[in-house]
Amino acid sequence: MSSIEGKTDRISTPLKLAFPVVAIETFELARSAQVIESVANDLKKRFMAMPFKQVPDPGFIAKVAGESKEGVRGTVIYDPYFFDRQRLNAETLPSLKASLVALEQHGITYVIAGRDSLAEEFVYHIELPAMDQSEIVEVLKSAERDVERSIGRDEPEPAVFTAAERIVIANHAMGLSHTQMRNVFILSAYRKHKGLDYLSEVRREKGHILRDVGLDVLEPIDISTVGGLEPLKKFLSVRKVGWDQDLPLKGVLLAGVPGGGKTLMAKAAAFVFGTTLVRLDMNQFYSKYQGETEAKFRRALQTIDQIAPVTVLMDELDKAFAQGEGDNEVSRRLLGAFLYWLQERKNKVFLVASANRVGALPPELMRAGRWDRSFFIDLPSKDERKAIFEIHLSKAGVERSTVQMDDLLVASEGYTGAEIEQAVVDARYLALSQDVAVSQEILVTALGDISPASKTRKADIDEIRRLGEQGFYRANTQDVAELARSGRQLAVD
Repeated sequence: MSSIEGKTDRISTPLKLAFPVVAIETFELARSAQVIESVANDLKKRFMAMPFKQVPDPGFIAKVAGESKEGVRGTVIYDPYFFDRQRLNAETLPSLKASLVALEQHGITYVIAGRDSLAEEFVYHIELPAMDQSEIVEVLKSAERDVERSIGRDEPEPAVFTAAERIVIANHAMGLSHTQMRNVFILSAYRKHKGLDYLSEVRREKGHILRDVGLDVLEPIDISTVGGLEPLKKFLSVRKVGWDQDLPLKGVLLAGVPGGGKTLMAKAAAFVFGTTLVRLDMNQFYSKYQGETEAKFRRALQTIDQIAPVTVLMDELDKAFAQGEGDNEVSRRLLGAFLYWLQERKNKVFLVASANRVGALPPELMRAGRWDRSFFIDLPSKDERKAIFEIHLSKAGVERSTVQMDDLLVASEGYTGAEIEQAVVDARYLALSQDVAVSQEILVTALGDISPASKTRKADIDEIRRLGEQGFYRANTQDVAELARSGRQLAVD
């Protein structure tokens, strides 16, 4: 039995017992046909594909039954066109209902496959099992062989990618259909042969699919390009060891002012774990039709499980599930669905949730054990600002020896990482407008033109710093002077 057949018990049982109508909700029509035919053959049943123009009326079912050969234990009719036919011909569903008795009598199973769902009491619903990592690697190897044959190499074991590269590609390809994988893998193998980037093609194709269910694919970034936040980086590196050993992970909750690096660390986490990064944006699910908002949200959560292993960014959690006078029934149901998913999910999903106002979050999201750890991101320390400057000055092509770092650190005290990055960007524009190179003076001018969060949002920052008293861990390192001030303050004569 093949690896595909080995995972199809839930499919083979209703076919073995000749359930009259079975529905598979899937976009993988080619692969579902392959799986159903494989199971039918294994059960010694006849497999036939339903013609597009044929309506499943009792006369057609009787004809199919009469064509069965001796020794065949029934028939499986596979129909990938049912919902398309129903839209063009209103008799499709009534004809199927009229054929239920004939299907029962002749031991025929009528399998409907498609993206839509058929909410009828006589339909038995099953799921198409997702391809696991080993199956995806075999598809990738097949694509490698195709590319190698085209360049005159025909060895039994392909060598375009290393074993480690195949694992990374397979993780990023989770959620693609078999056909999409074949196309992307052949292109990726060709690009690797030419010495070009290939992972971006897998991510791009995946992005097309996930946008349909309200998920955005973001590009991971190398964690070494993130300045500061060493305690959080260390936490991620420790969790990576457990991730590789399939230990259970929940995720992290990051609190901090905008520009502190919350989204940046989600991208870095995806890099550490070697997964695709998707953003779960609650605004994409709201609909004016009753029940559709919750249905869209649940479908997105199901898709996340299907594409695991994956890192998920849920930005501004406080806006999505804030408690207060504006609470409504839809928001409460969405929160309930999210909490249930958080508790029951079994797949390798690492969630990075961010919040600007932790006090607005419902208590259910804050209880002990909900997250692996909760961090608060403070304003960057002196050492962290230095690391941030070095990263962005290097990106801007500014020589380190041309600036006085100590003066920049004094001028940038109280600035977030995003504000420092923006100051360097602004300095480049100022330099270009004056037709000169970026200098110390221009950098200081650019910093002075920005109103830092430490002044405009002082109350928010003070509130965030108090999170350390509520079980939150500090994501930043501290300056020596600040550590000295953090002890007990006494007044002794």
